[in-house]
Amino acid sequence: MLGTFCIAKDKAGDIKWIKSNLGGFNINIEPHTGGMMTPNLAMQFNNIFQMLRQNIAWMIPGTVNIEVYQNKNSFLMHNSAIAEDWSGALFDPGRNVIVMYDEPKRQKHMMKKFAHELTHLFVENTFNPPNSKTPKKEPPVWLNEGLAVNMEDLAETPRGGVWNHDLIVINIFSGGEHETLKMRKENGGLTHKEKEGLRKFAVSDKIVFFKNFVDFIEPNSYDKALANGKVDDWYLQAYAMVRFLFRPENSPTPSKRMQFQQFMEILTKYSPKTDETGKPILSADGKKIMARPSEEEALRAAYRYQNILAFEEDFWNWLTVYQAKGRKKIKGNIKGK
Repeated sequence: MLGTFCIAKDKAGDIKWIKSNLGGFNINIEPHTGGMMTPNLAMQFNNIFQMLRQNIAWMIPGTVNIEVYQNKNSFLMHNSAIAEDWSGALFDPGRNVIVMYDEPKRQKHMMKKFAHELTHLFVENTFNPPNSKTPKKEPPVWLNEGLAVNMEDLAETPRGGVWNHDLIVINIFSGGEHETLKMRKENGGLTHKEKEGLRKFAVSDKIVFFKNFVDFIEPNSYDKALANGKVDDWYLQAYAMVRFLFRPENSPTPSKRMQFQQFMEILTKYSPKTDETGKPILSADGKKIMARPSEEEALRAAYRYQNILAFEEDFWNWLTVYQAKGRKKIKGNIKGK
């Protein structure tokens, strides 16, 4: 079924949308005044939807609304209140709609962006179901973005694309290792034997230092990374942490889906915030202040980690082995050429 099409004006009156309906999608496409439009957009969106269904079926909402502008200029002009110059696509929670623009010559890139924003829509609807009258619930930023980047990567290839490749080839160090390396540098640096050992293991010269997990999961960690010009590193860490919790092996389907589902569902269960005596804390207008469980509490219940440090230690053990396997394969492919 290819869906139904019709022409309709938007509320502003300046766009005659091409309206398409396919399955759970309501798609508004701005007619192109010049150039070609990406063919079969509805079918391509549906392919991404099915990939997400395979991975996070419990989060699937009822209907997905999408607006596709003819080009970046139109996208920015009609969404100036919420879009930045660098925006390629966005999820507008106020209207519960994904907003993007057509890129006929970069269709794979376009679908990756769609997968990213569609994941944000799923997360938002999991924490804040449409028409819910409860106070707004905020998902952890690192979890929201980390899951979106994981789905973006699976939209590139079923076993992961650029993010998976970076996770293997980039030399990633922990916050503790960062401090140790700085101290060693101040005292003469690494020995020749240590440098040779690193070179033997490495397949890339790039180095990234992950933040200590207890600091990374703080709500302002993204803002700090943005201020320090480390956004790409922040996204890689978010991707890696969610990847470990959700899909630690390089497979197109998650191996810890049930645990991850439980982890997320626990985080949506808000309860009254209390003081040291257990008495509910009230807002200025006398209402109970609601708060979600901490990531540490959710990890303990879903994964049996006693604290964030235990989660972090297990993560580094996994990443060491995962990188070693991936790099061995890369070096084998190089030798085989």
